[in-house]
Parts: sequence; structure tokens; C-alpha cells
Amino acid sequence: MPNVSRFPLQLRFSDIDSYGHVNNVTFLSYLETARVRLHSSPSGQTTDDGGQLSVSDLAGAGNFTLVGRQEIEYLAPLLFRPEPVWVSVWVTEVGGSSFALGYKVSEEDGSATYAVGETAMVLVNRESGRPVPLPELYRKALERYRGPEVPFRRRASQSAGA
Repeated sequence: MPNVSRFPLQLRFSDIDSYGHVNNVTFLSYLETARVRLHSSPSGQTTDDGGQLSVSDLAGAGNFTLVGRQEIEYLAPLLFRPEPVWVSVWVTEVGGSSFALGYKVSEEDGSATYAVGETAMVLVNRESGRPVPLPELYRKALERYRGPEVPFRRRASQSAGA
């Protein structure tokens, strides 16, 4: 997928539950790690001295993002192993004061996908605690990572029934 940020994530033994696979709640931590990595990625904007700004640098000093909604669809058990799993993250939607991120937890070669997910994020002013419009440069930085809708099975079955 174009515009997708992909990276390896090492499984920890503590990620495993009594059923012998990565616990469902742990997947939320994997998505959080992906979200932070995306926000640390290059924004395409430079400083006056030629340095590269990250995506998060463009959100505004008085602002931060909050999770508004998360959805995960678990597709296959992920068992403990020494090899990392690969996490992909991309932007699926950009709104007025919010945006959505899509995720895929899979093998590096794509031979198995363990989960897909989506998170709705809201940009909030630190002082007021209220949503604020996405600054234009932040919006542009997010658009650099724009990708497709998350391939949830429910969407596929809804399309088939239409």
C-alpha cells in the first residue's frame, strides 16, 4: 500500500495470555505504538534551518490528540515467537478536528494478517479540553500518509449484501 508506514514490532513474553497467544488487549498497545511512530514520521515540512519536522510537530504546541474510538478485528491467533510481527499504519480519513488511522498487524511478507484496526483521533486544545480544527500544515502532513479504508470483514459482507 502506498503512503503506509510499516515497522517491525518485537513480541514480548508478557504479551502472551493463558491461551498461549497475544492477548486481545495487547493489540491495542501495538496500535498505539504504530500511532506514535506515524506521528514521529517526516511531515514533508522543514524548519528554517533545513531540519525535518515530524507530523506531531505540526499539531500545534497547545494541542494534543485523544483517542475518540477504536475498533479491532482479530483474524488469526498470534503466537509467541522470536521473529517480529509487522505493523502498518496509515490515515484513512481527515475531518475538521479529527482523523482516522488504519492498521494491519501481519507477517512482513503479508502471508498472514493477525488483526486490522481503526482509531478515530481528535485534536484537542490543552487549556480548554475542547476539539480544535486541524491546522492546515498538520492536515497536509496527515494526507501524506493517506491510504485505503480498513478491510474489515463486516464492510465486505455489507457490500456483498447490498
